[in-house]
Amino acid sequence: MGKEAEETALQWHPAFFAGIQIEFSEEKEKLKFENEHQLGTKPKQIDVLIIKKETEVTIYKNIGRIFRKYNIIEYKSPKDYLSIDDFYLVYGYACFYKADTEQINVVRADEITITFVCKKKPRRLIKHLKEERGFRIEGEEGIYIIYGDFFPMQLILTSELSETENFWLRYLTDDLKSVEEANKILDKYEGHQKENLHKSVMNIIVNANKKVFK
Repeated sequence: MGKEAEETALQWHPAFFAGIQIEFSEEKEKLKFENEHQLGTKPKQIDVLIIKKETEVTIYKNIGRIFRKYNIIEYKSPKDYLSIDDFYLVYGYACFYKADTEQINVVRADEITITFVCKKKPRRLIKHLKEERGFRIEGEEGIYIIYGDFFPMQLILTSELSETENFWLRYLTDDLKSVEEANKILDKYEGHQKENLHKSVMNIIVNANKKVFK
């Protein structure tokens, strides 16, 4: 199997869906998670949709502080890139999601947020948003808030996330550098071997980093 075929065979999106549920495990009772939420009758889908069960509750997890009622998440696997067109596609999804209802204004526009998740910094997109859209982008530890639009938006770079706060998303990668990192992940996995979410994330990490786990 060639490298491209092997990358295609790795199921990054299910692992990310599991990983983001682990991230919010302490507040899971507040949230409803939907994987690959379908839009309309044609093949358009949101990678992950997270809905707050009660609009007024506050989400304290660092990657969810911008959350409102309906939270659209676009995830790019480690070798994929977040492009300018990807931004507009997902922005369009947010607008379509708002309008894709049987009754008028059931989903309020001011209750929608957009989160982009990728490993590599999308420099062309950031430049475009700053120079052509006039947006301001500020943040730290891998979480960058995009200011200037009606929809609250954020960009999450998994390679920069806090190991303490976001361990599993931080290590949902294909470029572990050492056996020490592998052992750290195995230690963290200890006690979670029977939990499906952790198994999903762990399987993709091991398969994507076979050399260091050997």
